[in-house]
Amino acid sequence: MPLRMKKTSHHLVITLVVFVFAFTLLLFIAQSLSESSQAQAVVAQFGYLGVVFLGVITGLNAIVPVPAATLTPVFIAAGLTVPLIIAALAVGTLIADFTSFFLGRLSRELILDKHPKIFAFITEFQAKHSRWTFLLVTLYAAFAPLPNEIILIPLGLTGVRFVSLIIPLIIGNIIYQVLLVYSVIGLSKAFF
Repeated sequence: MPLRMKKTSHHLVITLVVFVFAFTLLLFIAQSLSESSQAQAVVAQFGYLGVVFLGVITGLNAIVPVPAATLTPVFIAAGLTVPLIIAALAVGTLIADFTSFFLGRLSRELILDKHPKIFAFITEFQAKHSRWTFLLVTLYAAFAPLPNEIILIPLGLTGVRFVSLIIPLIIGNIIYQVLLVYSVIGLSKAFF
């Protein structure tokens, strides 16, 4: 195995271990917080609007992409219902996604001026594969354990119409939140 591939695979393994550790730690913290009457009072005070806000913050966090759904035990203990938790998280994630898309749109001129080859590659790739955008965005938002910014900023750069991304992002984010929330509930019941 070439040295470069070996380093890349080591980085991937380290990243995966860190993510699993962070997710597990946050799940443990969330379970502990769900038993705290103070935490329940804070969540109850902010309600679903607080869940939306957490969805936005975690949706924009590309450095440590730990989803807000890991706090589901706290939300449930505070009296919030699962379907509305999912809806609030999906709305928060959509707001973060649209922010990322518009960040890409606003940086279009900067990238075009500073990195014309990168811009040309992204634009050409998008033009060549535009018929797959709906499916790609839906599947990525639904199943990729990576921040949506990875695809939304380049799509904003290429000038894809924002309206064409709304439906795939809604579908993908709802699927993602349903899977994540029910997984967290299941893991919490199994291990705590």
